[in-house]
Amino acid sequence: MFVSKLKNLIQSQMKKLFLVLGILLVVFLLLYLFKPSHNVVNSTSSTEQPSIEKADTIVDFKNEENTDIDVVDEIKNDASAVGTNFYNDTVKHLHYSFSYAEEHEQPYWTMYTLTKTMMQNPVVKRKDEFREDPFVETGSASLKDYVGSGYDRGHLCPAKAMECSKEAMSESFYMSNMSPQHPSLNRGIWKKLEAKERKWAVDFESITVFCGGVLDSVIEYIGPNKVSVPKYYYKIIYTPNNQDKAVSFVFPNEKCSMPLESYMVSIDSIEHLTHLDFFSEYSDVEQQAFEVDNKAINWGF
Repeated sequence: MFVSKLKNLIQSQMKKLFLVLGILLVVFLLLYLFKPSHNVVNSTSSTEQPSIEKADTIVDFKNEENTDIDVVDEIKNDASAVGTNFYNDTVKHLHYSFSYAEEHEQPYWTMYTLTKTMMQNPVVKRKDEFREDPFVETGSASLKDYVGSGYDRGHLCPAKAMECSKEAMSESFYMSNMSPQHPSLNRGIWKKLEAKERKWAVDFESITVFCGGVLDSVIEYIGPNKVSVPKYYYKIIYTPNNQDKAVSFVFPNEKCSMPLESYMVSIDSIEHLTHLDFFSEYSDVEQQAFEVDNKAINWGF
C-alpha cells in the first residue's frame, strides 16, 4: 500500500514538473521570437544627420601618435550641402552676433570682431553675470541646465576679449553665449586659442571669428531645457583687411593634448560639418583664396 501511494505521489509530482518545464519553454520561445532588434541604434535616418559619421572620420585626436592627422585631408575640399540662410534670425549684441538654435539651446554660430584698439584699451575686469538672454525670443538656456552636469559654461565670444567696455563684458555672460564644454577643453586649448586671437587682433589690426559647437555631433543633453552637448567645436579666424589670411580648427569636446596646429582643418570642411556657408557675401573666387587651405605660417605658429 505504501509503495503504491509513493508511486502515485512521484507520478503526480513528475506531471507538475513537466507542466512547469513546458510553460517555461513556451515563455522562452516567446521572448526569443519577439525580443527587440539590436541592429537599429538610432531611429534618425542618415539623411537627417549626414555629418555625424563624417565628423567621426575627420579627426581621431585620441591617437596622440598620429601627429599629422592625415584623415583631415579626406574632407578637405568637400563642402557639399552647406546651408544658405546663414544670417536668418540673427541676434545682435554690442560686440557679437549669433544665430540661435532653439532645439539645441545654443547658437549655430557666434561671430565677433576683435580690434587692436579693443585689445590695447581694457577698461573693465571680468565680472561673472551668467543669466538668461532676454533677446532670444524663444528663451535661452538657464543656469539650472549646467548644474551638476560636469560641463563648463563655455564662452563662445570670450569674456577676456570684452574688457573694452562694461556693456560688452556684461553681454558676454548671457547664457546664449554659452555651450557645454568639457573643463579640459574650455580651460585648455580653447583658452589658449583665445589668447592667440587677442594677439592676432593686435598684429593684424583686427580679426573676425566664427565659432560654435558642431550640432550634428551631439553626445548627450543636459538640464531641464535639454541643452545639447556637442562632440566637436569649431573656430574660424580671418582678417577682414587681408582675405588670404584665415585659419580654422575643429576640436573634440575633451582634453586636447597635441599642438594647436594639429587641429587645423579647412573652412570648407567646417562648412560641410555644420551645413553653414560662412562667407556667402564673398564671391566664389574670393572664398577660394582662403577657405580651402590654411596657411599656418601666416599666423606665427
